[in-house]
Amino acid sequence: MKMAEKDQDKTRVPQQQRSMETKQKIVAAAMKLFSEKGFHATNTKEIAKEANVAVGSVYSYYTDKMEIFKDALALFHERFTGILRGHGALQLNTSQNKRELIRDVIEIMIKAHEVDIGFHREMDIMALSYPEIKDMADKEMRFFYKFTARLLRSWQQETQLKDPDAAATVLILAAHGVVEAVAFGGTGISRERLIEETIDMLHSYLWPQEALQERQNEELGQSMDE
Repeated sequence: MKMAEKDQDKTRVPQQQRSMETKQKIVAAAMKLFSEKGFHATNTKEIAKEANVAVGSVYSYYTDKMEIFKDALALFHERFTGILRGHGALQLNTSQNKRELIRDVIEIMIKAHEVDIGFHREMDIMALSYPEIKDMADKEMRFFYKFTARLLRSWQQETQLKDPDAAATVLILAAHGVVEAVAFGGTGISRERLIEETIDMLHSYLWPQEALQERQNEELGQSMDE
């Protein structure tokens, strides 16, 4: 048996409520420190201090810091997807304002990204160096695809999309970078301007005739005002 496997055998799975709470405190403390300082600048002693537990307690549940990070990432993903699941039944009807519907979806995605911006950034950094972290982080994108594809399938009659699953991929790839830019900042362009341009783009893709008609009506109104 390898040394790592022996170490894993020594860690315990919490059974009692108090033990479960201790492990949750360790994960929450680690998540806070990883968000603030980054994975590599955080050590196990600091995690124990933040969680107000003995260092030995940390090692009774985890073989190393990476195992703690994986549990923190699982918790992050649970919170992230919980927001999307809570809005998975967005409906579309003929009288509904399509632009406002798109805005709702974008705001939901931004809200999910803002669960813990510091940890989200650290996850992206870690995913570049550790394949197992990348695989866990990719669950976020896969959930986005499923969430978007489910919405598009429910709207298929309205949008007349031929392939909702492929369309979901196109939309996610187009919008994901914008959503991260809005959530994380750094572009120098205001949140509202980025959202409005994204709405224009998605509206024209999903409902091209309606978007064209709205633009023509807007141009006509402007010419009459001159």
